[in-house]
Amino acid sequence: MSDFRLCPTRLGYVHLRVKDLDESLAFWTRAVPLEVSARLEGRVYLRGGLEHHWLVLEPSADPGLERVALEVESRAELDAFEARLKALGVAFEAGDGLDTARVDRYLRFSDPAGNPLELYCDMVAMPTPPTPRAVQLLDIQHVVLAAGDTAQATAFYRDVLGMRESDWVERDVCFLHMKNGWHHGIGVGGFGGAARGLNHICFQPPGLDDVMRARAAVRKLGYPITMDLLRHAPSTSVGFYFAGPDTVAEMSFGARHFTEDAPPKPRLLARGLDTIDVWQQGLVDHEQSVIDELRQMAERQRATG
Repeated sequence: MSDFRLCPTRLGYVHLRVKDLDESLAFWTRAVPLEVSARLEGRVYLRGGLEHHWLVLEPSADPGLERVALEVESRAELDAFEARLKALGVAFEAGDGLDTARVDRYLRFSDPAGNPLELYCDMVAMPTPPTPRAVQLLDIQHVVLAAGDTAQATAFYRDVLGMRESDWVERDVCFLHMKNGWHHGIGVGGFGGAARGLNHICFQPPGLDDVMRARAAVRKLGYPITMDLLRHAPSTSVGFYFAGPDTVAEMSFGARHFTEDAPPKPRLLARGLDTIDVWQQGLVDHEQSVIDELRQMAERQRATG
């Protein structure tokens, strides 16, 4: 399959409104770890690679998700997306953001659940990589978003944004991938009844040693590990989850990777803790474990706004 696909290349960055900037900075620069690249108009930009930023923190009395930004390959593709949004009647804001957002041009809109999104092209690149740290990072890999209607949200990301379905967990959660091919750049689902909002952000180190060093650092810093070492059935990735003041972060590696010419047939996976973690096979009661886990995820999401 070699036909052109209008679709974002990758997850570019996440913009969060935060209640306590110093507390948030401590988490994102020590536990993840990211590096401050700039401070502009009260916002702090943080990076993990040569891109100007993977994360933006903005002080606010109303903390929460400001936007999830997806990178497209070129201005021509962004123009094509603008035409598609117009044709489909999706309300959006278009702008040039080099001075204020460090991207050349953007389109901003929301998914059907109300999660704020951005498509952009040409982020400012930094001349040198981040200062070497004990934990190395390859990329900001994915976000998972709450959506009251999973089928409706999935249709939007598939039919409007051009993503491909990778896997479903029954019909509660859908994972979709972009052109970079990682098993999911976006996941959407109900998560204990939440109608919208950020469930977690995943960062990808190059290997298991970096995951384990990150885990050791998180434990030493005292941030709670919400789900410890596990291997996901959908993506096959190995990692762990930990909570900060703004949201839950995941550190994982080893996700399945797809090519444009060989997209997968999406699976319909069973609910169960051993879908979340295949190492739990035979150890848990499926239905009760799912109920408990969804309840805990919803509580964590409410606690972090």
